[in-house]
Amino acid sequence: MNPKPTLLRRGLLAATVACAALGTAPAHAAISITETDADSFHYATAPGWISMGKVTPPSAPGTWTPHLTANPVGTDPAGDGWLRLTEPVAYQSGMAVYDTAFSSAQGLQITFEYASYGHTSAYGADGITFFLIDGSTASPAPGSTGGSLGYGGMVGAYVGIGLDEYGSFSANCGSSPCTATAQNVTVRGAQSKNFPILVPPVLLSSLGLPPVSTTDPNRLDARTVRITISPASSGAPPTMTVEIDPGTGFVKVIDAFKLTTALNGPIPTTFKFGFGASTGGHNNYHEVRIKNANTLVSAVPALGQSTLGALAVLLTLLTLPALRRQFK
Repeated sequence: MNPKPTLLRRGLLAATVACAALGTAPAHAAISITETDADSFHYATAPGWISMGKVTPPSAPGTWTPHLTANPVGTDPAGDGWLRLTEPVAYQSGMAVYDTAFSSAQGLQITFEYASYGHTSAYGADGITFFLIDGSTASPAPGSTGGSLGYGGMVGAYVGIGLDEYGSFSANCGSSPCTATAQNVTVRGAQSKNFPILVPPVLLSSLGLPPVSTTDPNRLDARTVRITISPASSGAPPTMTVEIDPGTGFVKVIDAFKLTTALNGPIPTTFKFGFGASTGGHNNYHEVRIKNANTLVSAVPALGQSTLGALAVLLTLLTLPALRRQFK
């Protein structure tokens, strides 16, 4: 009896098991949301999201939770609803996190609409943030009220893009004097770096854009924002691009800003994304809804123990002399 076919069969079986382990290694989720999906905030439920809010003194005691405005929950037609992050009530903070982690090596592009109205003085306050948090954050919670835009103080925060109405988000108010620059886009960094200003305030008026705040209670003057986070890699940090469309076409506000480790601390392996908003002494309704959101790379395998073990088995098999002869 010739043992070689048996050895070959055993080798091929082990190699097949190894390859199967490689093929079933876990992959990070790909994000795909359109405005017709339930988790876009257009409808009465948003099953993929965690939302929460809070109220802080000196407002009257109370509670606040962001909610959807579409029927049968709210007053907007189903398919035409919004997520209401705050009401025009002093010192509210609201946030919503899409509770699916995606790899920082996948990147993300999201296009969303926002409306900010209901103020009784000037342009109201305080504003809205789009943010990324560390994907391993188990219990997301809203940041502070007032100028923090629901981002400052957030656990696991990595980067927050602030649509800053009143100007406090863009002000370094840890020391006096503190000068707020209203109606701008500002980027703040990670919790681990104490939320530094990464991109100083970009005045929308300097780009020919209207103010951050909208005014129409019917949201006919809603703005559209497109944010692109490029895939991170060992050779290059992610970059961030922010564009705003007031209804006449997208205008680039921030162009491929690099989120380097030196500037913003270690890049998390995974991210979760979300929205925050807050009010202070002045206030607004702050509402958002998603037009589309997609990871730029569909799936990135996670190298776990099964994957590394499979590689070790396969490499060991291919070094066996008898098996090498059988493959000749």
